Amino acid sequence: MVDRLHVNLLSPKPDCIACIKAKLHEVPYGPMTKKFTQPGELTHVDLWGKYDVMSIHGNSYYLLMVDDALRYITVEFLKAKSEAADKIKEYFAYLMARGKTPCALRMDRGTEFVNEDLQTWCNSQGIKFQLTAPYSPSQNGVAERMNCTLVELLRAMLAASELPKFLWEPAVAHAAYVRNLAYMKFLPNTAPYQIWHGRKPNVAHLCEFGAPVWILSQGQHIIQKMLPKSQHCAYVGHDDGSKAIKYYNAATRNILTLRNFHFLVPSISSPSEELAIEPGMDDPPHEGEPERDTWSVNPVGRAPENDHIDVDAPRKTRGV
Repeated sequence: MVDRLHVNLLSPKPDCIACIKAKLHEVPYGPMTKKFTQPGELTHVDLWGKYDVMSIHGNSYYLLMVDDALRYITVEFLKAKSEAADKIKEYFAYLMARGKTPCALRMDRGTEFVNEDLQTWCNSQGIKFQLTAPYSPSQNGVAERMNCTLVELLRAMLAASELPKFLWEPAVAHAAYVRNLAYMKFLPNTAPYQIWHGRKPNVAHLCEFGAPVWILSQGQHIIQKMLPKSQHCAYVGHDDGSKAIKYYNAATRNILTLRNFHFLVPSISSPSEELAIEPGMDDPPHEGEPERDTWSVNPVGRAPENDHIDVDAPRKTRGV
């Protein structure tokens, strides 16, 4: 294409140091090779946190463990990174007690995983470490991708329910629970829950996170006989073992478990929550009728600004 240029194809091609300094980049990972494993054999682990908002139970991290064969999710919540090793031991003990054989653990090189305590215990159980290369999170892509999925679900549930941010812990647990019941592309006609537990799941109990639920007052919370027997709370999860629900009580800022509850069926015409005023109360009085007391129709229940209030007088109540 040009004149007076002669190319010698046999000349050596040494590396250019300046080009290496200026153009070195990350090596592409290439296509993923699927190795078929048995349930419980290989576990992908990742730690999420530290989150700025402490959860309602005082936790700032959660440990994600994903089974390679089924993509079954197990989530454990932590107050500190140092608790991760104990949670992994408890998870493997759970697998071995149910006839599964853990063989390998894939994770990054964080100090919460790579420490003498966990390495000694795993070596004694014949469990190998599969560590990712430094600055290569894609080598643990199963756990990293599942972390993104759970956090996106968490963000959506808190935004839709308008619940406080410190309820992120039950939101993550609920997202993982529903995810285990969901369809997986590589598991036709079944769900991870069914193979993991050996029975088909029943989803009749599922409800939207943050849905309003009415809880029966029991135990120490029994109120007076003439007052309502239930109170309005928010649904935040399901307790599989006791076949009960977990609800958030805004008055006490606690998450409790109860089996006596009721979800309201939405109706087309729901009553207004505004204060109901007797019809005709705003009309002027008829001729010969005494003027009505405006205190009883005050919608906010406050005395007029010009009235004098004696703060030392004993407190009085008024009828509804």
